[in-house]
Amino acid sequence: MLYLVLTVILSLFGAFTFLPRFKGLVERYNTGINFLLTLIATMAGVLLAISITNYEAGQNEKQDVIKLLGAAISSVEQCHDYSEELVEYFSKLPKDHALKTDFYQKNPPPYPGYLDTFLMQNIVSKNLSGIALGELNESLINLKRVQMVNVPLYIETLKLTHELLALEVRFQKGALTETQLDSSVNQLTEELQNFLLGQSSETI
Repeated sequence: MLYLVLTVILSLFGAFTFLPRFKGLVERYNTGINFLLTLIATMAGVLLAISITNYEAGQNEKQDVIKLLGAAISSVEQCHDYSEELVEYFSKLPKDHALKTDFYQKNPPPYPGYLDTFLMQNIVSKNLSGIALGELNESLINLKRVQMVNVPLYIETLKLTHELLALEVRFQKGALTETQLDSSVNQLTEELQNFLLGQSSETI
């Protein structure tokens, strides 16, 4: 953007020499002004080329981030589906079955370890929205904390993480504004809080 602004400023500066009121000055210093105009044209061309290159690099980075987000979504989906299968298997065990005692300690629901690698990448931390970056880090902490102590909450947190990543993809593609993203993320966190309240009321 800076290079584009400088290009416009230089172009406008050069355009002043074509105004009638500067005609006498241009004729008097013809050689010097021609040299100056050539210099301005060259600099404007260079700055414009840099601006275009930077824009293309930014677009390429955005596409790379979208691909990485897609991989992160797949990782979360696989963990979510397998975790639900574990819960289903556990629920079908007889009430007094020996496996139920420490079932999740011996068969922990899978953790999406790719997300740790995903968030550590420079291209991700540089291009991801601040909203998603903060919420994803918080989600990972929560996933690790409840993985084997509260599997229903773990699955619900995986769902939130999946939705958060999907929202970020839409944001990166320009389908959501930052305000819309923030509102949608707040709605997701509210749903998780309601789930927690529901769990709390069931234990009372």
